[in-house]
Amino acid sequence: MAVAEQQITDKYAIYNADSMEVIAKMPAGKVHLSLYSPPFAGLYNYSSSDRDFSNCDDYGAFLEMYGFMIAELARVTMPGRMSGVHCVDVPSGNTGTDSLRDFPGDIIRLHERHGWRYVARYHVWKEPLTVRNRTMVKSLHHKTFTEDSARCSIANADYLLIFRR
Repeated sequence: MAVAEQQITDKYAIYNADSMEVIAKMPAGKVHLSLYSPPFAGLYNYSSSDRDFSNCDDYGAFLEMYGFMIAELARVTMPGRMSGVHCVDVPSGNTGTDSLRDFPGDIIRLHERHGWRYVARYHVWKEPLTVRNRTMVKSLHHKTFTEDSARCSIANADYLLIFRR
């Protein structure tokens, strides 16, 4: 298990490592709460490793790999305890005429398939100009609005999904 950093106390443990390596070595039924943000199904690439979720060939392969993680989380989580997942709706591209993929819905269905119960969704509003400056998404550009406002969009919310084991 290659752990870059860790902090372990009698109340919590935090690991900076490959999550699949760490979770595979954890004992069953010991986790009270997990909180994480999975790679957004190809929206961002975090490394060049073939083992990295963010480098899957397609959305289906990502969901399959992510399903292994959710199953392991179910194994290590105590019955009745919680997991929180940060996510967003994932755009199909950045052409200005793209659609959205219901990534939060797919996360919910994957968790339910592995024995979790979906209990809450918190919405996190984002300021559109900040999103536009950070991501350069074309649907938030002023130029897009002046050329064809039908290609404009909103700065989609982030979500925190809550599940109970």
